[in-house]
Amino acid sequence: MKMNPWTLSVLLLLAGPLGADPDWHVEYPESFCVVEGSTATIPCSFTHPAVHKGTDVVVERVIWCTNPKFCKKPVYYVYDSSKVRGDSRFLYLGDLVRNCTLKIIKTVKKDAATYHFRFESNATGYAGRKGVRVTLSNGEDVKVRSSVTDNVVKEGGQVTLTCTSNCSFHQMDVHWYRNGHALSEKGSALHLSCLTNDDAGNYTCSLDSSGQKTSAPWSLVMLEDEDGEVVKVRSSVTDNVVKEGGQVTLTCTSNCSFHQMDVHWYRNGHALSETGPALNLSNLTNNNTGNYTCSLDSSGQKTSAPWSLVVLEDEGKHNVTVAGKEKFDWFLTVSVLLAVFLLLLAGLVFAKRCLRSV
Repeated sequence: MKMNPWTLSVLLLLAGPLGADPDWHVEYPESFCVVEGSTATIPCSFTHPAVHKGTDVVVERVIWCTNPKFCKKPVYYVYDSSKVRGDSRFLYLGDLVRNCTLKIIKTVKKDAATYHFRFESNATGYAGRKGVRVTLSNGEDVKVRSSVTDNVVKEGGQVTLTCTSNCSFHQMDVHWYRNGHALSEKGSALHLSCLTNDDAGNYTCSLDSSGQKTSAPWSLVMLEDEDGEVVKVRSSVTDNVVKEGGQVTLTCTSNCSFHQMDVHWYRNGHALSETGPALNLSNLTNNNTGNYTCSLDSSGQKTSAPWSLVVLEDEGKHNVTVAGKEKFDWFLTVSVLLAVFLLLLAGLVFAKRCLRSV
């Protein structure tokens, strides 16, 4: 059974000292296969006695090398903790306690070798004598495997594609392509959900960004849903005509799973501020009239067909408004006439008083 390198690393770190000499020990796999151009992570652990010849042991230096004489000459070093500079492709992920994991970035042919780890303390030094033999594959065995037995999937369904190889590779080095065009997703697994006809095509995976270590294509064929709609807008009213002042609730539904807060709403193609599967519209006015759609992601790719809302003007409200305006006009007319009459009356009274005083 093939074991994930990181899992093996954890097991080795948890395991105690092994072998004939349990005090001084280095543990790593005997061989390690990696796809050329990808990143290799070699799991490694080491142990030492707490005290050696009356001295408390403290590790001061760690070395990785390709020298069968166990790292005695600097010319063979690929990593040396005492050196500030080194080959930037070799990254030490370990420490000075127990972990000696080594990472080789973007492997090349010359990296195929037997690697040894050596640690040096204030008491003495020790090297893993067996070493780990790293071999490189040209990537011809890279394949795409599917979570479904058939490559025909119904609209709204889902499928997970996995990029596999007999050799190790770094998961984040995996790039995915559909019909030769790069996808934004990276990693050994590609999850495709809420499938539509746009997802149909030939999928390939590559173990490096150059696309040289690429798998054979895996074809995804979409089977159209019976009603042709993966995402739908449903309404709380039977008719799409609603009176002014009324209310309606629109619900975004789909035959595939989705996160509620991923639902976005649009009116006439313009995004609304509301999110979530339900859109509540109340105190409706003519401004609410329009075509409503919902999308299962912010990109708008998984979008429903439009649902049209027509807000009908309230006739009773209009009649009340007209009657009120007529009543106001009548009251205003009477008020003006009364004011004129009072002014005339006041003028007559004033004129009589003037005549009497004469």
